[in-house]
Amino acid sequence: MTLIRSLGFLRASLIGLAIINIILRPAPGTIVAREGIEIIPTLVAPAAAPILIMVILFDALMSKVRSSDSTGAERHKFRKIMLVELTTIGVMIIAWLPYFIALGN
Repeated sequence: MTLIRSLGFLRASLIGLAIINIILRPAPGTIVAREGIEIIPTLVAPAAAPILIMVILFDALMSKVRSSDSTGAERHKFRKIMLVELTTIGVMIIAWLPYFIALGN
């Protein structure tokens, strides 16, 4: 709970969206649905994945900038935030890579 509190509401929400995006990831080779609720995992989630990755990477960069300007406990806080965000990015890339590779084939 302290990690979520140290992340802050917006960062925790962003990471939560990334986790939801990973959960909604369709299997490689899934046929795209063009209507109904099925468009969320087949159209919205694949389109949102690169956007989320870029936004989280930008926030990780901002955390690095803030940690370089800080000292002590605040520096440790921003380094921990950056580590959580980069871990989230790694998990997202590993989860989505098979899907995007299948699109290319």
